[in-house]
Amino acid sequence: MINLGIIGWRGLVGSVLLNRIKNSFIYKYCKIFLFSTNKIIIKNNINNAFNIKLLKNMNIIVCCQGSDFTKSILKKIKNINWNGYWIDASSYLRMNNECSLILDPLNKDDLIKKLKYKKFFSGSNCTVSLALILLKNLLKLNLIEWISTSSYQAISGAGTKLVSKLINNINTSFNLENNLLKIERNINFLFKKENPILYNAIPWIDKKVNFSQTKEEWKSSAEASKILNKKIIIDSNCVRIASLRCHSQYFMIKFNKFININNIYEIMNNEFINIIKNNENNSSNLLTPYNICGKIKIFVGRIKKSLINNKIYTMFSIGDQLLWGAAEPIKRFLEILITNLL
Repeated sequence: MINLGIIGWRGLVGSVLLNRIKNSFIYKYCKIFLFSTNKIIIKNNINNAFNIKLLKNMNIIVCCQGSDFTKSILKKIKNINWNGYWIDASSYLRMNNECSLILDPLNKDDLIKKLKYKKFFSGSNCTVSLALILLKNLLKLNLIEWISTSSYQAISGAGTKLVSKLINNINTSFNLENNLLKIERNINFLFKKENPILYNAIPWIDKKVNFSQTKEEWKSSAEASKILNKKIIIDSNCVRIASLRCHSQYFMIKFNKFININNIYEIMNNEFINIIKNNENNSSNLLTPYNICGKIKIFVGRIKKSLINNKIYTMFSIGDQLLWGAAEPIKRFLEILITNLL
């Protein structure tokens, strides 16, 4: 049996991952050890995530505990010459040279080769995974010259802290009157100096990096290029909204040649996406975060030629951030890794 340790299994990504592997062959070939950093719940079946001796006995460790934990514990793991595989859900390792990004529908062959000499793997940024899965076939045929995108990101992408903030915002404004102007005045009074997530959109995620980008925006091109093993231009703008677990993305895509819209539909179609016809009924009722929440497929619609240039098309996609944006690539890579270890 393969010893598989999962750290951070109680969090948003970790709990979704556990649910996704229930019906996988992973359980057949693995003895699963659950680890926690919370001393209160460490008991018979829950192990101490800081127990280096026990971690050393794991053949595979999946860490969903966040960048700070990975940064602190990985130094200790390396010092004891651990020879297992580390799979991380945080951003800490992603651009490290000793780490490979996992998104098997696009780089499965490359990942299988790297299993022979690499031990550290990481899921990519949520919007990157969702975008690349959506555009997989267009990228494979080298049809894209550049991409400009604006993402409208769910609170789940920021973890339980922002989820709690939204709940507090809702509770604070629970008894508001049924009058827009009165609501607006009451909100200003209730939230005072706080910048709420409810009734709001915040066009800044993560810290500032080069060219006035935020780090979240920089990741789009940087991580996509690493996964594809070639440079791809993605100009990105990232906005936090009060959606629960679905990220929405608007794309403007410049193709390197003219492509008929019917061919766009035909080329884009793959097993991971659901293409929604560009009409009012389908767009309003099917292409919404509310409808797509919890669904494994990535939805895309509003596909149309831009008025700017006949080689430019625009589209709007929505995907569950906790599935293809986080847990699903890790679950699928676990299956690949275990198959290669057997």
